[in-house]
Amino acid sequence: MSERRPLIERLTGRVVRRPFDDALGHKGLLRPFAWAQPHVVKHYALTLPGWPRFERALRILMLSDFHVGSHTDDVARHTAIAKEAAAFLPDLVLLGGDYVNMQTFGGGRVPPRVIARMLARIMGRNGRFAILGNHDYAYGEQEVSAALHAHGIAVLDHERGTFMFGQHAIDVLGVPDAHRVRPQAHALLATLTPDRPAIVLAHDPVWFNDVPPGPFLTLSGHTHGGQIKLPGWGVVRNASRAPL
Repeated sequence: MSERRPLIERLTGRVVRRPFDDALGHKGLLRPFAWAQPHVVKHYALTLPGWPRFERALRILMLSDFHVGSHTDDVARHTAIAKEAAAFLPDLVLLGGDYVNMQTFGGGRVPPRVIARMLARIMGRNGRFAILGNHDYAYGEQEVSAALHAHGIAVLDHERGTFMFGQHAIDVLGVPDAHRVRPQAHALLATLTPDRPAIVLAHDPVWFNDVPPGPFLTLSGHTHGGQIKLPGWGVVRNASRAPL
């Protein structure tokens, strides 16, 4: 969805967007200090009221907030993560946005086509759906979307996708971004009906507030696992206005 972004976002995009031509994501002088923490794989077994009873469990793989190039050796790190994720043989792959590194300084300018090529190694037997995050909009939503589409990953821009599992149709609703609230998002969520199960893929968990009661599973990223909270002080930084 092409639209005019706020002035500050357009200025930021112009400052940090180019050049994104480093396929290896070199960090230069920041290399010794920019190592990422080891990733952790978490498994959840959910029984959702109102969903069909399948002969076997639906295996969903959810990944979000990659920011490829933000850390030292990030291309190799995300390639290994993609290989590990593919080994789980998921039925459905969901990608929650923020693929690019929009840090103002420090290098690591990995182009979207390289990131999409890595993620394309993760196959979903029943579908692969992605949304964009606020960093992808700052970079340029059309280029990020085109890169994902070119590698067979459906991008939902306030849209509904559908996949089949066990002779049942299940919808995936995509609510992208985190810095803009659009009427299209509210209109999309208003189409949810209690007689049809659906997954809401939202970049920002603030949308948990707007998903109506029903057989709906909402998944999101954006917060990078939590918030900054100091003992005796409380929350000093929270990336979302999501319900606690």
